[in-house]
Amino acid sequence: MKNAAHTPDTAQQHPAPPHDAFPLRTVAAMTGLTPDLIRAWERRHAVVAPIRGARGARLYTSADIAHLRLLARVVGAGRAIGDVAALSRAELAKLAAQGAPGGPGVADQATRAPREDFVTHVLERLERFDYAALSRLLGDAVVALGMRPFVHEVVLPLVHRVGTRWADGELSIAAEHLSTGMLRNLLAGLMQSRTATGPPVLLATPAGERHEIGLLLVALLALDAGVNVVYLGADLPAAEIVTAATRTRARAVGLSLVGNENRARAISEIAKIQTALPVQIELWLGGADARDAAAGINAFRGLVLDTLPAAETELTRIAAGTPPPTWGNGAKP
Repeated sequence: MKNAAHTPDTAQQHPAPPHDAFPLRTVAAMTGLTPDLIRAWERRHAVVAPIRGARGARLYTSADIAHLRLLARVVGAGRAIGDVAALSRAELAKLAAQGAPGGPGVADQATRAPREDFVTHVLERLERFDYAALSRLLGDAVVALGMRPFVHEVVLPLVHRVGTRWADGELSIAAEHLSTGMLRNLLAGLMQSRTATGPPVLLATPAGERHEIGLLLVALLALDAGVNVVYLGADLPAAEIVTAATRTRARAVGLSLVGNENRARAISEIAKIQTALPVQIELWLGGADARDAAAGINAFRGLVLDTLPAAETELTRIAAGTPPPTWGNGAKP
């Protein structure tokens, strides 16, 4: 059963640590629940116990947000709040995993709603060029969700929706640049706060390829999985990539390929890398154009990892120290 309940009137008065105290507006955006509904659930069912800030404002911990997200999923799947309010987080997680009692599809919609609502909230601030609000929202999301959910539930949907709206003419070039620049700075900063040891995975984009958000996401997921990373960034000549991989004794070289406008040059660069790279160093291609580029390389010996889950599978293997089953025997994309 859940911890002892507190109503808003008896909320704790001592302050939470600065890194773990989120205002109601942020909690609402990250859970998909309205502020009024959150306050009603506190008052009627004591599902969370917010602390009070210096000016009396409600402040919630990351544990509170996780609990409310589970409640949103379970209630959105068709269960009454009165029936589940007293359940522990573990019990709620079990119910959420079981899905909706009323039929398929409802639970999936409930799971997606908080993420989509939060991304919509971020997009609204992006259209207003509200840098301070964007920075606060995304920073809070990292702390509240953890690295892997932040990548999958916030950054990927945000990048997709920004790209789609820009392509459709619904988002200005300036707003798209603001989004890309902010994400690049945020993700690079998160990388600096994490370390791992052991032979690294070296990450770069070949000469002519300047998109690096996907590469940064792989770097963060690698560090989160305990895999050391040497991040070289975008637009590097083949010789530089090979030299860095050899000197660092990298386990793998991961290259990101997004735009097909650079495909011919990328194929030439990757062919040079494959020829010069020591055979014990794995070669990975990721990104939207990875599979087509690999098809253009004679006797490509590497792995095509054109989704983040595919990359995570290989990162888990690298963390365990296991070689790929077909490595050295003509691994195919």
